[in-house]
Amino acid sequence: MKAFLTVFLVLFSMFSTTYGQDKNLENLRTDDKKRLRFGYYLGLNSVSAKMEYLPTSSGQPFRLAIKPKPSFDVGLLADVRINEFLNVRFHPGVAFIEREIIFPFSEKTFSKPLIERIVKSNYVRLPIGIKLNTRRIRNARPYIMGSMSYNINITSDETHPEDNNSGTFRMKRNMYAWEFAIGTDIYLPYFKFTPSVHGLFALNNEIVPDNDPNSPFTRYISSMKSRGVFLRFTFE
Repeated sequence: MKAFLTVFLVLFSMFSTTYGQDKNLENLRTDDKKRLRFGYYLGLNSVSAKMEYLPTSSGQPFRLAIKPKPSFDVGLLADVRINEFLNVRFHPGVAFIEREIIFPFSEKTFSKPLIERIVKSNYVRLPIGIKLNTRRIRNARPYIMGSMSYNINITSDETHPEDNNSGTFRMKRNMYAWEFAIGTDIYLPYFKFTPSVHGLFALNNEIVPDNDPNSPFTRYISSMKSRGVFLRFTFE
């Protein structure tokens, strides 16, 4: 529901900005004819995870509660024009991601009702995508984009000897993902401004099991794959 609300608010903002422009003036008329373009972006993100579980011996399902915390990301872009409707875009960046993970059982001392971990991940992101543009409508041009990305979690505890029994929730260093984006290029007098919404879908299992194969923390987890929504503002 939050993702749909975010998309709605962004699209509303984009169309309000677009139709509020002077209909008789086209900004940056020759801008799209450039073969190579550069820019940068700032964004907000909310990243959770898709979980898959193994059956338990008791028959009761084991489930984690994963609560994403809003964070931010920054990056650069290089855009290569193929033709009027097709661009190849490399948009590397750094994403700061925070998640609260709650296990469905308590400490032995019962000092807390449930065990929780705050997992902070800093990803160096290397996505490359295909951007499909519509025709320009005055000073606006909607688009969709699909990307594949290689992401490096530089704060990963993958090789750390301690695990959940010592309070460390370990995730793998490398994450591969596909991404989908929808946005609108808005042509302003001196630069192009682009609000967009991006969805991220990890392809590989990111969790590192605890050292003990019978650990109550990871024994019944089959896989953990990041899922996220990014709200991005690009300047070219």
